[in-house]
Amino acid sequence: MNLDIAETISDDIKFLAQGPAQDARRFSAYNINGFMFRTLSREQGSKTQNSGVFLISDTSCIASSVDRCARQADLPYYGKLEDIIELNYYGSFKVILFKCQWADTTQNRGYKTDAWKFNCVNFSKLIHTGDREDHDPYIEASQANMVYYVDDETDKEWSVAVHLKPRDLFEMGEEICSK
Repeated sequence: MNLDIAETISDDIKFLAQGPAQDARRFSAYNINGFMFRTLSREQGSKTQNSGVFLISDTSCIASSVDRCARQADLPYYGKLEDIIELNYYGSFKVILFKCQWADTTQNRGYKTDAWKFNCVNFSKLIHTGDREDHDPYIEASQANMVYYVDDETDKEWSVAVHLKPRDLFEMGEEICSK
């Protein structure tokens, strides 16, 4: 490596280039963003549900079958938390990953808005299942927001996604600036 260039590269980039340490840690629960997330296996038999994951992602997508041009769009992703993994970059920093089962949020496949304007999700239609190399079921834990799913009694394949606010987050009104 050119020594002139090596001095301009940050330590974080150097640790990332090495890859994480060989031993990773797994968790069945993790606190982040004001939420206590639990994996599906951890909450089995529990009366509470803390495995629902939601995020909005700026994603490249095709507008329609007629207009094949790619566009950037904010797309909702709804998932269920399967695994929590901590990657350690030699003590310099750690990255927490959530592995999720992701519903296909394409309209009328695994995602719809019902007559009462509730977001509904169908987990029998999954994406990013690992069948292909580009199927990546992981997100950084810092991206996750929590939802819980209520089964639709009239259409058994669908669940209503209920969004939650983080603990200890209070609406205090607008900020008043004084000069």
